[in-house]
Amino acid sequence: MKRVLVVTITALIIFVLLDIFLMNGQAHNGFSWSHLAGFFSLFGFLGCLALIAVAKLLGHYWLQRDEDHYDNDDDNE
Repeated sequence: MKRVLVVTITALIIFVLLDIFLMNGQAHNGFSWSHLAGFFSLFGFLGCLALIAVAKLLGHYWLQRDEDHYDNDDDNE
């Protein structure tokens, strides 16, 4: 787990540095936040974290069943 976190943070830092050195102050579009260095890298990273969190919540509260879900057949006994 710690190795994955270190690799992820290292990749994020590399992408932010590439954005700083390759873009040279050029904006992707006319929005004010597009001038921030590494905004789109951070936005993508946070978007991935949000997707993971939503998927885990859906799996836990909607898809997951109790262990004895199929054993409780009280109507036919």
